[in-house]
Amino acid sequence: MNHYPLKNNIKNILLLNGFLIVLMILGACTGAKSSSGPEFKKQYFEGKSDNWSVKIESKTDSYRHYTISYIGKGNQPLNFKYNIKAFSSNPNSGDGELKNDNKFEIDETCSGACDDLPDSIPIQIQWGGKKEEFVIREK
Repeated sequence: MNHYPLKNNIKNILLLNGFLIVLMILGACTGAKSSSGPEFKKQYFEGKSDNWSVKIESKTDSYRHYTISYIGKGNQPLNFKYNIKAFSSNPNSGDGELKNDNKFEIDETCSGACDDLPDSIPIQIQWGGKKEEFVIREK
């Protein structure tokens, strides 16, 4: 009895199974890339009131840059309070001080990817007994 044809068939079956396993692994790796979620989209927001201008830029998925500028007539206030209500659960608020070019800048770094900003963001600024509220929008 000749056992060589049986050995060749087993070899071919093992080779075919190995090839199929490699194809499934490669397919799984390719699928993981495409299902990782939406790609990062740069965002730029801008808006102004009678006395203030606010800009927000997201240039990477984990970093945002805020610029608050005094554009009013008359004496520029040295200090002010701001409240940027991008997310009701976690507004960005604090005290600002205008030093260079009537601007106050904030750099925000997120651990991981920052949440997408909504289409419009309410802003509130208080200074010298005055208060302005306005909305900035994505441009």
